Amino acid sequence: METVDATIVFLPRFTTLVGPGEFFTLPLDVSRYAGAQFQVFLGGLSNGSFTVYLEESLDADTWVLGPATPEGVVLGAGETRFFSYGFRLRWFRLKVKLLGGTDSLATCWAEGLLRGGGGGVWALPKRETPAGSG
Repeated sequence: METVDATIVFLPRFTTLVGPGEFFTLPLDVSRYAGAQFQVFLGGLSNGSFTVYLEESLDADTWVLGPATPEGVVLGAGETRFFSYGFRLRWFRLKVKLLGGTDSLATCWAEGLLRGGGGGVWALPKRETPAGSG
């Protein structure tokens, strides 16, 4: 069965993160999708800035940064950043790290589209259907 584009909400409008540390979205099985196009927004009522990391995993346990974004991307207050990302591994998530002291506060959201097509480098190649066996 072929996949189609689907909307995705990583962080709902409006999500508030409080305090120092790292925050993670739920791991998403992206094996049926080729990539994602999405935007991340950091609201104007934030204390400081934050860094967003695009992470991938084969097993949803050990996470690595993808080659398209080998470093975190820093967003300042009132900033929106657009991403176009091709999946290589089976699992995908966002990690947000607040930059600031113990009084860190960020209002944000992240949403977009998952692009159909399926398969990263880990996926098995599609089998060809012999002619006349529709």
